[in-house]
Amino acid sequence: MISSRENLLRTLRCGNPEWIPVCPHLFPNENPTKGIPEELRDVFLSSSSRDILKLGEYFGAEDYLIPVDSPAYLVSDTCAFESTRIGPGKEVTTLRTPGGKLRQVAETMEGYPGMVTERFVKTVDDARLLAGYFTSLRVEPDPGAVKETRELKGLLGDKGVLFLRTNGTPLGMCYRVYSDLTNLVYMIADAPEVIGDLFARMEEKYFQLYEASLRAAPEIDAYMGMDDTSTTLISPAMFDSFNAGLTDRRADLCHAHGKIYMHHSCGLIRNLLPIYRKTRMDGVDAFTPPPIGDVGYADGRKLLGPGFSMISGLGGGLRSMDEHEIRRHVKDRFEDARAAGNVVFCFGGAHLTFAGMKLLFDESRKVKHLR
Repeated sequence: MISSRENLLRTLRCGNPEWIPVCPHLFPNENPTKGIPEELRDVFLSSSSRDILKLGEYFGAEDYLIPVDSPAYLVSDTCAFESTRIGPGKEVTTLRTPGGKLRQVAETMEGYPGMVTERFVKTVDDARLLAGYFTSLRVEPDPGAVKETRELKGLLGDKGVLFLRTNGTPLGMCYRVYSDLTNLVYMIADAPEVIGDLFARMEEKYFQLYEASLRAAPEIDAYMGMDDTSTTLISPAMFDSFNAGLTDRRADLCHAHGKIYMHHSCGLIRNLLPIYRKTRMDGVDAFTPPPIGDVGYADGRKLLGPGFSMISGLGGGLRSMDEHEIRRHVKDRFEDARAAGNVVFCFGGAHLTFAGMKLLFDESRKVKHLR
């Protein structure tokens, strides 16, 4: 029998794994809140990489997909972010550059999650300022993150894989972080040269960060571009135009170092899969089947072709914490995953109770080794 690490690597590289991996997952503000045992309370609050290992040990997990911090980061010597609270639940962040200032406003209402109500880039002139900010960035190593990654590698051993969440594509980072989608689309149409220049400068720095990270921490097995790409936000043609080429460039760099490149792409992605198929990415993270997404694993395999793995949340779309519903859900998901091949499941999520999370894992353990 092969090790859990080798089985997970075979799955991610579309080889021939012996079982479907099922990995514990924690993410800040996206964890169960009901019924948590006292000995795990701090684990769920911190959601650190070491705490994912603790959670897995509690459940008896054999598969681990563990996130690590970046071994390098981008820093500017001429630009700076400043944040100021200007009232209850309202915070203004200013990016000061030699050419001028950019402003973002975030607001939080009691009982609701916080949200950004004004983003940095609202005009073409703002886009020029943001391009100047990216030009000013340089890569700085993070020895502390490198040390922690090596220690995690020792703790993990042959039980799993380390991965790094990285910046998304320039297009994705703009619609997620720097601009709202409406303004961005108008700027792409009205000032394509300015936006093209901004995207080029962003990707130049992101690519330098990939190069530095790959050199600094060979212990990291996989890199994940965090785009949240979905056809609720962009069209397949937009991904093809702005992202396909740089996806190949990132993938080629990772492959040259013997690493895996995944594209984070939760949501409605059926019509994006034929575009992904043309790229050299290794797979799709957060592959979201119905009822939340719009394509299942087996149908997705037909659109993607044989060379792309899928990482998916096992609990997504679960209708209730009823015991019979959880058993039905696990049965259906594993049947679909077997039909597709090369699917990795992660279990967790704020919609689960702790008891539901444990039952989800226990049921998956019963069926994951079936062929």
